[in-house]
Amino acid sequence: MNTESKWLLLVASLPTKPAAARMRLWRGVRAAGCAALRDGAWLLPASGASVLARLAENVIAAGGGAEILTVVTEAEQTTRFAALFDRDGEPRAGSAEIRRLATADFVGRTWATRKHLWVDRMASAWLIRRFIDKKAKFLWLDNPKKCPKTALGFDFDGAAFTHVGSRVSLEVLMASFGLEDDAALVRIAAIVHYLDVGGVAVPEAAGIEAVLTGLRAAAPDDDKLLAEAGRVFDGLYTAYRKEKDDE
Repeated sequence: MNTESKWLLLVASLPTKPAAARMRLWRGVRAAGCAALRDGAWLLPASGASVLARLAENVIAAGGGAEILTVVTEAEQTTRFAALFDRDGEPRAGSAEIRRLATADFVGRTWATRKHLWVDRMASAWLIRRFIDKKAKFLWLDNPKKCPKTALGFDFDGAAFTHVGSRVSLEVLMASFGLEDDAALVRIAAIVHYLDVGGVAVPEAAGIEAVLTGLRAAAPDDDKLLAEAGRVFDGLYTAYRKEKDDE
């Protein structure tokens, strides 16, 4: 039985300036549904040849370099690559009013969200543990409909904290617990918002997505993934705080 699968990998580089070409490439790979393996390397199933060819042509026309490589994977790697594209089940935005809550009422709680964490769930779990409930425990759900009644759900339909209006779950948590005045968190939220639902582009978003995609592919479980992703968000937070302090 043949267990091989074929994928296409676009490896591209562009001059640092002008930035417009890099942003066009970034928008293009997002629109095409590519998964970022690292900064400058994007993956699609083999059926995406024509899409990647157009992106490569645009890169070369802008003075950059681009190659499209064929990658053949066996069963285990195929499963890992396929998981990179598993971004379905995003919650529908509600219209409920966001109530202000006290962190003192949310100590040592169990929080639950969908398994196979991606950016909004990663950042939300990080925010919960660092700023809201330092003793938080997490459940990673196969089926959100089976979320225990004693758990606080986030980032799925019907959860206590999920998309509201134009806000993603991270932004809802920030608003709920009075964290919107923290400039460093606001900058992180802008990245998460763009990567989760689009909108205003953030220059560093492409690199962050590549890092988080790599962590997601390599992590053996969501506990390990949260630990690794948390270090990324810790680093961003420290860097943004330092920039603010140096102004």
